[in-house]
Amino acid sequence: MRLKHLLGFDTLRGLIRFYTLLLVSLPLLLAALFFTFFQRGQVIEAEREQLAESLAQDRNIVRSWMSERFADVEFLARLGQAHTGDRSGLDGAFRDYMKTHRSVSAVAYVTADGWTAVDTGADTGVYLGDRDYFKAAKAGRPALVTGLIGRTSGKAICIFSAPVTDADGKFGGLVFIPVRLDVLDAWLREARADPSSGVILCDGEGRILAPTAAARADGDTGMSRVPPHLLAAGDTGFLFTDPAGREMIGAVVSLGLEGWRLVQAEPVSEVLAGYRRQALWVVLGTLAAIVLATPLVLRLCRNLERPLEILTGYARSLRSKGYDTTCPPDLGGPMPREIAELFEAFCAMAGEVRGHIEETERLSVLDALTGLYNRRFLFSGGAKLLDASARAGRPCTCLMLDVDHFKDINDSHGHRAGDQVLAHVAGRIAKAVRRSDLVARYGGEEFAVLLTGSDREHGVELAERIRQDLADAPCRVDDVFLPVTVSIGVAETREWVQFGESALDDVLARADKALYAAKAAGRDRVAAEEAD
Repeated sequence: MRLKHLLGFDTLRGLIRFYTLLLVSLPLLLAALFFTFFQRGQVIEAEREQLAESLAQDRNIVRSWMSERFADVEFLARLGQAHTGDRSGLDGAFRDYMKTHRSVSAVAYVTADGWTAVDTGADTGVYLGDRDYFKAAKAGRPALVTGLIGRTSGKAICIFSAPVTDADGKFGGLVFIPVRLDVLDAWLREARADPSSGVILCDGEGRILAPTAAARADGDTGMSRVPPHLLAAGDTGFLFTDPAGREMIGAVVSLGLEGWRLVQAEPVSEVLAGYRRQALWVVLGTLAAIVLATPLVLRLCRNLERPLEILTGYARSLRSKGYDTTCPPDLGGPMPREIAELFEAFCAMAGEVRGHIEETERLSVLDALTGLYNRRFLFSGGAKLLDASARAGRPCTCLMLDVDHFKDINDSHGHRAGDQVLAHVAGRIAKAVRRSDLVARYGGEEFAVLLTGSDREHGVELAERIRQDLADAPCRVDDVFLPVTVSIGVAETREWVQFGESALDDVLARADKALYAAKAAGRDRVAAEEAD
């Protein structure tokens, strides 16, 4: 205690200065440490997700290209000349096709016994009956084969093939299109937004198909391969160490055909290059902020001390007014003198003031007659409800209800009976809706209901149930049962605002318009705004 007194920690002034400096310095230091260490993992995670997302987009591009090639070869296989075995006609049709498809180097037709009969890029009479794509064609399936070297070009190629049926519907051979991988490489460079991103296309065995620079890494005709540990990675990405000892981020997505995959990997050091510069600036900025903030904090403390001392005297004055105290006598341990006195003074009035505030707040949003929310709360709480539904992408429907012939009830049975009818209607509506919905007395004999997560059709269904329920349950006033019916207008929220300045103004106005349509049509009915 003596040390605390010497340091001034038993006074408000000493504690304010100590803790203010601590609260200014500590968050800045923690933020710098957090950014320096923890944020590193966040940066890597964000890059991993970016890789996976980028590869998913590239997958759609390559699938589109593959679908186009299969569509081409299947179109050629269905030509009438292919069904009839018209080789001369097929040769002309193939060459016409190549005039409009510059990326295709050749088109070939193979007979049912496995010999090439038409080939726009090489001599015919070559036996292909032992090839995998010929076996697939005999089984009635199209095929995509990689790992081949073109006989005439000497370049790595892939083959798209489709079976041919003869005039009797039997196997009549096949048509295939050899595509050079450098053509695929050029197509990918044109199709991708970032050709330099390092994305690799490989087959199911890991042989790199594109880009061609990687495909020629092992020689002019050989193919380099994707490392097995990277080939087995999932589309969510992972961290690994390459043969050179570098930490890498990699991701793989499958194209779903013949085992083709898209692979991308990049060094972690490149990902973190910008992050390290940012971390350095954060540390330097933190130190500069502490140095600059210290004199300002001390000045702030001096400005706070005097008002708090005045507030302490004011608290004593409040305590002397006779407010009953509800605070416990034990303050929960030692406290600064000024804070202890302030605590005792304000506790004396806290209970009474708190009770008044709670009651005032409750009455300010409720309708005294019906117990429902009032118009004021409808516009404040309803706006928040619609905003939350819009952010969640959920529809919201508004019901506007009006008690039919309410003036006649007042005129014939008195205002007391009218009040009982309004309370009766309010109770029936409240029972029909969910706790998440908002029911309010809009004014007079009108009520408004906001249905969360409900579309127009659901709103109409609920409105009809409410209307029928009220029609089947007359209101008892003394010994008289008064029939009560309502007209209801229904409108669903939408993305644009036509009436008023907010979505709530708009949907209330449109529901009110539908309500007037229901009343004009004879009352005791539901009318919904026409769907857009």
